[in-house]
Amino acid sequence: MVCCTNCFSDQGLKKRIEALSTKKGNCNFCDSKGVIVITCAELNTEFEQLFDMYMPNPNAEKSLGHDKPVLIHEHLVEYWPRLFNAANLSTKDVLHLVNQIGRGWDNYSDEFFETPIEFGTLLDSAVGVGEDLQLQWDMFSDEIKTRNRFFIGEKIDTDRLESVFERLAIYYPADTYFYRARISDHQLPPSELGKPPQNHTTPGRANPIGIPYLYISESKETTLYETRVALHEGITVGKFVTTETINVVSLKNIADYGPFEILDRGFDLEEFILVRPYLMRLEHELSKPVRKLDVHLDYLPTQYLCEFIKSLGFDGVEYKSAMNSQGYNLAIFKDRKLECIESAYHRVTNLTYDWDPK
Repeated sequence: MVCCTNCFSDQGLKKRIEALSTKKGNCNFCDSKGVIVITCAELNTEFEQLFDMYMPNPNAEKSLGHDKPVLIHEHLVEYWPRLFNAANLSTKDVLHLVNQIGRGWDNYSDEFFETPIEFGTLLDSAVGVGEDLQLQWDMFSDEIKTRNRFFIGEKIDTDRLESVFERLAIYYPADTYFYRARISDHQLPPSELGKPPQNHTTPGRANPIGIPYLYISESKETTLYETRVALHEGITVGKFVTTETINVVSLKNIADYGPFEILDRGFDLEEFILVRPYLMRLEHELSKPVRKLDVHLDYLPTQYLCEFIKSLGFDGVEYKSAMNSQGYNLAIFKDRKLECIESAYHRVTNLTYDWDPK
């Protein structure tokens, strides 16, 4: 049987399929027509190290956080949401596809694919690396907020973080556009839309007090959300362009990485599975909403984290927007590689709220 690139969302796997096959045909799983196809047997080598990560276990509580029994195809869908193309494949299709690919695996057995599983590396010890790193972060965060500000006793593993951050770096080329906004009664010129002057710099999610960073968003919509502009208020939105390539550490959508994308970034699967909960925790810390009354203390841990990233030579850090779930922001440490090229004035005419529970 044959599958195709449209069966998958993992860019690393799609590239592998395109490198392995030039044959065109009709896919047996997602019903795509006239596309590059590959036999399932040809993919068993690619999936072998992924299958090897699993072992029988009554539940997948350590990796998925619930104690229900989970079969391997279900785990692949839930833990790696960007591995398969959910728009083209049902869970039943994934079951069939995984079973066909797995038949070429050296350790294949019908029983294994019909038995609840979990990552073996998470079962090897009572406390995994991810939990240990999260505990370090909790203790560090508590100390820097409540006991010591500059001489910290509770250290975080910066050596491990440096290695991980280098592999999470992404590059935005010249001529990439970003946006930044300021609430105003009239249109502001581009020259007034950059980072604030040093003597007016308040503490932010990434920057300490008195050290200005340039906060920008990937879209006009996100930057409007980030300003928390009120109904009928005016706002000026600046359009920024990168004048040269910038390199930033990406701490957004960690859970969306596919296993082959992870391999292409230089991780091995076991290492990433161990540090993934910690990275998701850091992602949450950078993205969580904080009340204005709490910023002076609650931002201290993430300010330290961003200062560390800056010390490694990166231009900035990107993270999910706390105000727009579909958007993301960048904190740029030095703004010499970006220029505000135009501004536009808007007035807010309507606001929409959502809430939970309803």
